[in-house]
Amino acid sequence: MNDSPEIAQSPARSSALVGGTELATMVSLIRREFWEHRILWMAPLAVAALLLVGAIFGRAQIGRALPGGALVITPQEVRAIFAVTILGLGAAQYVTMSVVLWYYAADCLYAERRDRSILFWKSMPVSDGQTVLSKVLVALLIAPLGVYLVTAVTVLLTSGIWSLRELGGTAFPVFWDTRTWVQLEGATFVGLILASLWYAPITAYLMLVSALARRNVQLWVFLVPIVAVIVERFAFGTHYLWTVILYRLHGGWQAGIFQYVGRLFNGHDLSSDAATLSPAPLQAMNLGHAFTNVDLWVGFAVAVALFFVAARVRRYRDET
Repeated sequence: MNDSPEIAQSPARSSALVGGTELATMVSLIRREFWEHRILWMAPLAVAALLLVGAIFGRAQIGRALPGGALVITPQEVRAIFAVTILGLGAAQYVTMSVVLWYYAADCLYAERRDRSILFWKSMPVSDGQTVLSKVLVALLIAPLGVYLVTAVTVLLTSGIWSLRELGGTAFPVFWDTRTWVQLEGATFVGLILASLWYAPITAYLMLVSALARRNVQLWVFLVPIVAVIVERFAFGTHYLWTVILYRLHGGWQAGIFQYVGRLFNGHDLSSDAATLSPAPLQAMNLGHAFTNVDLWVGFAVAVALFFVAARVRRYRDET
């Protein structure tokens, strides 16, 4: 009879080992992802460091040279060039993020079977659904948000460096425009949300292959759709699957982003004194159309189903 309280308390003690609450457990699982996959935070910091080194030691001339050799640049041109700089710094980070998240999604469920760490985690009171959900949150939300914040800070530091270099007599103007920065950061944040939703089916597919494959995960990632496309072509003479794949990779979400970038300078050349920013970037992105796109939400529903299947597969896959 004296042993029953201990037995009754053992589940609570086990739960405390992994956080005590559902939220704390999820936080622990997310921390595990960044500990086991350090490239998730090392890659954006490395890119930011390279960009800052370039800002410190790089050389550039901004403006038009007068006959006497002096440079002249209008406030409108500074604003336009500042906007292009923000987009360029962001592009470097987000391209890197895309590559890193692709390999992370394709490796995260396979790696734990490869190094047998799955046996340890299965001994903990953590469900397969919680484990897969933590990886989904990292790939679709936390890592992109982290890159967004790192990029925003990089823009601030880069602008500060260039402004200090101007005090030292270089060819850089005072390189800051608060309105432009706020507008573009807001547009980028919304675009990041749309991208995460749009590419969720691809992330889910990569995780499902990661859970299923016994080896050579990247080979299976490409082999399955290629074989499916070839079979459809020879069996039915159609190419619907190929069209769907290209559409999902190219996407409809970024149409508003590209429209905004295309109208960023209202059709004027950067060298023109009339170059100016569109006053309403979020409206120019046509957010209502983007978030009501049926393809966006159908794809997200498919992604949820694939994530569920991946969690079920993980439940019965202990070894490679």
